[in-house]
Amino acid sequence: MSEACASTVGEGVIRGVLATVDCQTKIYAQGGYAALTQGSGVFQAALTALLTIYVAWVGYRMLFAQGNARLSDAPVIGLKIGVILALVTSWSTFQAVVFNVADRAPVEIAALISAPLTAQGRSALATNPIEGLQAAYDELSESAGAFGRQAGGGPGVKAYSSPQAAAAEALSTATGALFLAGPGVIAAATLAIGILTAVGPVFIALALMPATRGLFVGWVRALAASALTPLVGWLLVVLMLSVLEPWLTTLEAQRKALQLDPQTAMSTAALVFVFAFGQAALVIGACVMAMGFRLPRFGTDERSAGSASPAARPQSALNPENLMPSRAERLALDLQRDQAQNTARSRAAATGAAVGAPSGRQVSVSVGETHRLGEAYRRPAIAARRAGAAR
Repeated sequence: MSEACASTVGEGVIRGVLATVDCQTKIYAQGGYAALTQGSGVFQAALTALLTIYVAWVGYRMLFAQGNARLSDAPVIGLKIGVILALVTSWSTFQAVVFNVADRAPVEIAALISAPLTAQGRSALATNPIEGLQAAYDELSESAGAFGRQAGGGPGVKAYSSPQAAAAEALSTATGALFLAGPGVIAAATLAIGILTAVGPVFIALALMPATRGLFVGWVRALAASALTPLVGWLLVVLMLSVLEPWLTTLEAQRKALQLDPQTAMSTAALVFVFAFGQAALVIGACVMAMGFRLPRFGTDERSAGSASPAARPQSALNPENLMPSRAERLALDLQRDQAQNTARSRAAATGAAVGAPSGRQVSVSVGETHRLGEAYRRPAIAARRAGAAR
């Protein structure tokens, strides 16, 4: 497969960079995924251990009514485990859900959005952005060389002794800015997508445990930022080519007629710089948008968030008819009541034995107090909820 990627050598700077990066990224992502999930037994052993710990932890919370775990959360937990196993054991599923969404979808969306601009031949360069970028890069390079030769130096001349020399320097700098603002940003984002998808199974497995779920969220945000960058990048490239096309056409005509105008060259370079700064702002915006990702709350997480802020609960949740505890809560309350009664009886018996004859009366009093203590332990959850509802 690497030989197929090598066939792009010699097709021009823009075409060669984009084609090579795109081809090698897919090969690297697929190879890294296979090496991690199939070639190494360390990941499979770690995944098995993680699943065992997670299932044991969930079972313990449900059995002893720890926190807000309930049996009704079992379908969501099973669905979560199934999705994670499908993504970390099958490349076809992972490619369709993760890699293609991050690598292919942004380019297709950008093509759909920019279709009205490129329809009916309004811009020849924007119709095929890759070919348009290559044509713009070649024209800027050749015009910079022409101005440099007219000024008596090369395209990288540093002395601004004449307008031709300044135009040659501006066009030479604009050539580099065009490369960075177009294929440079897109190729860098594509490489980031390849790296993040190659290590994706590790972070997907970490989504099981609440303690490590933040790493999964960070991975999704980084992948989203890398996917949004080509989307906004291609949209700006299409707009830039549409704006630059008449200026590049004029530069080409002047270069062929040997009637170079430094003002045209400076204006073209200025436009390239403006779009380069716009591309940088869009990349920052893509990162900010990706930071807005949040995991939805289901089951236990949602109930924990609701219990943390009683004022934010709906009125239906504060209705006394909905305050009946679950079976697990009633079992826990009965165990607490029995333990309290046994402790009280032991203390009453010890006190009666210590004082002698009056112990019978004290025992009866203590037993009565035990019954009252049991009543206090009977429904503390309902009392607490009703107190919260009254407030």
